[in-house]
Amino acid sequence: MSWDTNLIEEQKLAASHFGAHARLLAGPGTGKTLVLTRRIMYLIQERQIDPSQILALTFTRAAAAELRQRVAKELGNEIIPKISTLHSFALRQLLRNSRKLSALPQPLRIADDWEERNIIMEDIKRIVPLDDIDQTKEKFSLLSADWESLIADKAYTPEPRFIGAWQEHRHIFGYTLRSELVYQLKRSLEKIEDFSIEYPIQHLLVDEYQDLNKCDLAVIRAIANRRIEVFVAGDDDQSIYYFRKAHPEGIRSFRTEYEDSVDLPLKICKRCDPAILQIAEFVAELDTKRIKKETRAENGKSQGDVKLLRFTDQNTEAISIAKLCKHFIEQKHVNPEQILVLLRNDRNGAYSKELQKAFDSINIPLSIDEKSKSVFDNKLGRQVLALFRLTKNIEDHLAWRTLLQLRRNDLGEKKLIELYDLAQRNGLSFHQLLKRTADGEFQFAYRKKVSNEYKQIKDLAESITNSTQNSANTIEEIIRKSMDIISVESSEKVKLTEKILEFARANNISSIDELTSTVEISDSEIENEIEKDKVNVLTMHKAKGLTADIVFVLGAEDEIIPGKQEGEPELGDERRLLFVSLTRAKHNLYITYCNQRTGQQKMSGRNPGNSRRTLTRFLGDSFLRPESGESFVTSVTAK
Repeated sequence: MSWDTNLIEEQKLAASHFGAHARLLAGPGTGKTLVLTRRIMYLIQERQIDPSQILALTFTRAAAAELRQRVAKELGNEIIPKISTLHSFALRQLLRNSRKLSALPQPLRIADDWEERNIIMEDIKRIVPLDDIDQTKEKFSLLSADWESLIADKAYTPEPRFIGAWQEHRHIFGYTLRSELVYQLKRSLEKIEDFSIEYPIQHLLVDEYQDLNKCDLAVIRAIANRRIEVFVAGDDDQSIYYFRKAHPEGIRSFRTEYEDSVDLPLKICKRCDPAILQIAEFVAELDTKRIKKETRAENGKSQGDVKLLRFTDQNTEAISIAKLCKHFIEQKHVNPEQILVLLRNDRNGAYSKELQKAFDSINIPLSIDEKSKSVFDNKLGRQVLALFRLTKNIEDHLAWRTLLQLRRNDLGEKKLIELYDLAQRNGLSFHQLLKRTADGEFQFAYRKKVSNEYKQIKDLAESITNSTQNSANTIEEIIRKSMDIISVESSEKVKLTEKILEFARANNISSIDELTSTVEISDSEIENEIEKDKVNVLTMHKAKGLTADIVFVLGAEDEIIPGKQEGEPELGDERRLLFVSLTRAKHNLYITYCNQRTGQQKMSGRNPGNSRRTLTRFLGDSFLRPESGESFVTSVTAK
């Protein structure tokens, strides 16, 4: 296929730009991913650029997978460029230059979400000590914010006791935090003269540029300084990750930061019907600092249906949403997965429990997004992943700790704490402590249990390595052979094997190294996933990048959106989050709010404990007029 097949004129102009840095301003549904795909094709087909000299960076694994699949499909059997998340790119560069790094434990090992939460944070809560895990999370968030906003470059030091506990802990377990990756790459690019990048890149494409924080932007700048042409794509109206210090100013100031750069606007929205785009644009225009842009619906679209529905309480809201979904699924033959219900937050299931009860009462399938849907975040999956890591490095301290913590071995929390303290007193890593214990160097009451566990796990890891060491093995063969060795109930093993294979295929994984690395750099806070043949309930943040025929934005109340946030940039983030949520809808958009919320929901948002609720300020002065949700649902479902 030719690079310009079926492109409209504005998309052709953008995809074929050449010779200067460029900013692709792409509102929702204007074809941003299509243009990025065709630009890669243009560079290869028309400019004869070697694919190895093109690098595309995305914000999430899902976005990377989508762009990779599109490019592979269009180019056929040709070699495609490297397409990955920024964190994955950072990890690869640090690994290839690991001998030049002195600030990080070696070999470089990234702690994944589960390990951060269930090992690192729990341990440090005890060591400092802290009252609860939320305090520990907050301190790690502050530490990450220092890197992401580059406060760390100003020699800012958080609480010494916390830093000391963390440094001690990571010395014993030998890990690097995922939130460090981009910052450490930034430092290395600036301070190590012979720091090498994996390919001689000529063209860098960056997706979702508005989601980059100050540290991310500094890395892109450092790469560009190597005489690389930068092509960024994004929309300041969709910058919604202030919690990781992203700010729309990054994309807004691109033309100033990159002199002689050009703007390439995409104006025609092919996703949203006009009525949906109209209310979304109203919300976006509330920001007086947004980049002025023209976005209009594609000619020939139907008007679309947008309703602002008022409910007495959450019970009537939930059952009314369920009834509408039932109507669309059974009467209009809409596939359930083409319906999204979006929540600002769902702490302790406060909102999703009510929805689940309502949907169950009328037998409509519902999928509720949990904190993480990772195939490895259950007890068996986590042990399998730890064994995979030991085949890569038998001294992987976090993998050993995971297995000791999850296996049936009578080594409870107290004994694991004692093992940690023993390692700390003797200046040993965790694996060194286990090995020397197995060798009889240390004597304590449960030494024999630790020794037996060490030998059993080591034998198991070595069996997997020996079974899969043939270089001709495919990743599928490696996974299946590995699972055959693991002793577990047959049906559970079969189910997990297929899920791991599905994960590997979705992420273009070809080796165990790639599999473990992909898990390490995955961020459960931003990655999205929908379940087929079910109505999907997601948080607004995770809905970004998704689209559906019918979207419900639940709880559009000032106490929730913006909630406790006041003043910029936090208030702007909430406004943009609403804009992103509204523009997930193609044809039907239903915005709901309640006059009061009781029970668990009463405790959410601003003024917890007060049941009274009001319409969000972002819609209060809009052209939409609230109407009775119950009356509307009755009128629709009666037809």
